[in-house]
This record gives sequence, C-alpha cells and structure tokens, in this order.
Amino acid sequence: MSYALIDNASLTAVERVLGNIVIKNTDTINGDLVAFENLIQAILFYDRLFCIDNYKYEYKKSRAKKFDFIKFLSPDEFQLSEINELARKESELIRPEIRGGEFADEDFKRFLEALKMNIVCTWDMCSSIYYLTMKMLGQPYTEEYRKYSELSAAIFNELFDVKTTSGRWANDVTLIGSNGHKHTQNEFDQQKNNLGGITIALEMFIASLNWLAFKSIYYSLAANYLRADTFIHPIRHAYQIHWMKKTGAFEHDFTSRLIRNLSEKISSSVSEIKNHGRSTTLSLDLPIFSAWLTRESGSINNILQSALELRKSDHFLVARETVREIRIAFDEYGVAKGNKKTTKLISDLDKITGDLKRSYGIPSQQGIQGSFLIKTINTCTAFAGIPPFPDRDFALSTPEFLQSEKRKAFSMIFKNIANELTAIERLGSLHTAMASSFKIGKNPHSGVKTENPIYSNRSSNWKLPM
Repeated sequence: MSYALIDNASLTAVERVLGNIVIKNTDTINGDLVAFENLIQAILFYDRLFCIDNYKYEYKKSRAKKFDFIKFLSPDEFQLSEINELARKESELIRPEIRGGEFADEDFKRFLEALKMNIVCTWDMCSSIYYLTMKMLGQPYTEEYRKYSELSAAIFNELFDVKTTSGRWANDVTLIGSNGHKHTQNEFDQQKNNLGGITIALEMFIASLNWLAFKSIYYSLAANYLRADTFIHPIRHAYQIHWMKKTGAFEHDFTSRLIRNLSEKISSSVSEIKNHGRSTTLSLDLPIFSAWLTRESGSINNILQSALELRKSDHFLVARETVREIRIAFDEYGVAKGNKKTTKLISDLDKITGDLKRSYGIPSQQGIQGSFLIKTINTCTAFAGIPPFPDRDFALSTPEFLQSEKRKAFSMIFKNIANELTAIERLGSLHTAMASSFKIGKNPHSGVKTENPIYSNRSSNWKLPM
C-alpha cells in the first residue's frame, strides 16, 4: 500500500476554496488552489490518505465528516506526542535574526532564498517614531510583485493554523543594525533614537515563519514514522528541504540539485540528481487535474467527489500500482539495488504521466499548464541529532502500514510553490471558475509593502535604513 500524509493546513486551504471559510486577503486564492490540487493528486496517486487528528476539538467532527475519504489518526492512539515534542525541541533551536535589514539566521535566510523572496526591513516613521517595517524589494503591480504577495499571504496563512491546531508559536527575533549594534527591548521602551521596535506585521511574519518551521519538521518526522509521503502545504516544502539537509538526510550537492530541478522542471529521465549517493529521485510532470475536473464537472464544489470517481479509472489504477511497486522495491532493497529493480517501473511511470498530460491537460496561451513534483527516496531513516523513536507497544489491532519490518528507505514529495502559483494563474477563464466559490469578507486587502531596490539603503524624512 502507498500512503500520503496530508496536513491540516492543506485541508483548511481546501475549505477556503469551497467557500466554507471566509478569506480577508485575496492574495491567498492562488496558494489555496495549489493546495487543493495537491490534495487531488494525493487522491489519484495514493492508495490511502492520512491526516493527523490534531485539529481543535470543536472542529474535529465536522472536518472528519467533510473529508470522509481520509483516515484521521489520533495522536494518542498512535503515540505521536513524542514526535510533537521532538519537533518542538528542533524548532526551538531556530534563532530568527534580522541584521542590516535582512534575515541573517541560517534557517529563515535559506528558506526565503529558496522562495526567491527579496525582503528588506527599514525603520519607517509613524507618529514621529520609527518602527522596523518589512517590505518586498521590487515594483508594485508587476508579475514579481504578485508572486511576492501570494507567497507572503501563504506564509501569513500559517497563523490561521495556529488557531486551530497545536504546536509552537513564537515571535522573538534578534535585531542587529548594519553597524553591528544589537537593539534591545529596553531601548525601544525608552524610544531611544526615536526607535519604537518592530511593526505588528513583521512580528506576525516572524511568528508565521516559526510556526511553518515547526509544522514542516513535525510532518517530516511523522511521515517517516508512519511510512507515508508528505503531502503538506507546498509553502512548507522549501523549509522542509532545508531542514532535511540540516539533519544530514540530504547532502549539500543533492539539495542544490533538487532545488534547481524543481525550478527548471527537469524530468526523472534526465534528472541530474537521480541516483545520487544515498538519495534518489523520480519526478512527475502532471496536468492540473483540478482544472480539468472543474471544466468537466462545471463547478469546483464537485471536484472532490469527481476525483474519487476518477481514481477508479485504469490510468490511475496502473499509476498507483506502479508507485506502490517502486516504494516496495526501495523498502526491501535500499537505494542502490532499488534503482536497478525500478528502472522499468520508472520508465513506465514516465509513459503514464505523459498519457495523463495528453488526456487531462488544459491548453493555455503558454501551452499545457502542469504541476511538477519530485519524489525523493532516501536510505537515511533516522535524522542526525534526533533520538530514534522508541519501539511501539501497539495493541493487536496495529494497522498494516506500521507492521512491516522491511524498511530500508523513506520518501517525501516536494514542489516549487512559485512555479505552481504561476501555472494556476495562467489557466485563464478556468482559473476564474476554480476561484468562484471563495467567500471574501468585508474590506478585503491584498498586497505587501514594497521598496524600490534603488532606494533600499537611502534615508529620507520618514525612513531610515537599518
């Protein structure tokens, strides 16, 4: 059996797409549609879908009813509290730092670089006091600006997850000026040099990053333990890749190649990162199934049921069987021998995805828009610096997916959210149909503050560089 682990943030995004949750920021729309497509792909390509049932108590029953095709796993029954604690300890090691106007700590600096988000923080005046304010470097109303707005909206959406699930929330940050001076809260309380601290928006952004990091680590550990592929919200993939490298599961060269292949959409048959050390990859260049299903069913609200019917067709039965056989081969033989055993299977999978793109692809002015994912398979089933999970003493009803002793590899799914956002945007009139059920609240807002790169280091009557 093949298993996909879905996070609650993805299901919340799906609920926004279906109009069950009101949105206040229209920049969240495309990110939510990307998460929706993620869930559709999990339905079509995996035998079973799991979600950890750590949603707030008052919402649990309604969520399970809406997504009755997903098995919700009790954290207590599956003894996941230790994974939660491990993820908490790991995330507490993160020390956010803004130095000279830029994120300088290795964790969030690398994450933002992976997303190609060019952020600058400057002291901006409000009521005669300067507050540290976050801006995106670029010009408003450009394609780059739209990308920044959508990515930042996806990050800020992490705070909605804070309200409904358990985890670690923190907004502490070290602030160091370009001259090396470390600012203190005492200085801000006294408004020394007319500096008043950081804006609420920047504080919330830091809290969102901390939450995103915690959840990325948590689901990476949980998926490894549950022997499932992570189908978490794509905004979390960039941090997940960084963390996997940090733990030693991914070598540096492997990580850089993985990121490049995600950006350039290099297929499995020519991938430079395939068969690299203890890690290997296969990639799937897929059509955007949610767009095709919207066109065929006439409404985004019918898509989940339509996808559950579509998964019964021959194309997807064969695809799931192939994915399952690939997983079994690596579990039994490891990466080196597994590669030899799966050469034909991966070739078959390439042919299947080609057929799927021809059958379910939606033409646009820029060609058939696709959703590109890379599945990594790794022999490092334990993470460096993290204690191994203790042996479990489950009841006799231990689920099948935790019974197998053959386990020489684990796998994860990665996507480039920036590419996915662009593909969704290019769907034209179908994009309008897919976004038709969003419920937008009163006084919606969008966009982020921008700073022309020419002026980022210049002072004015209302702004000071950090």
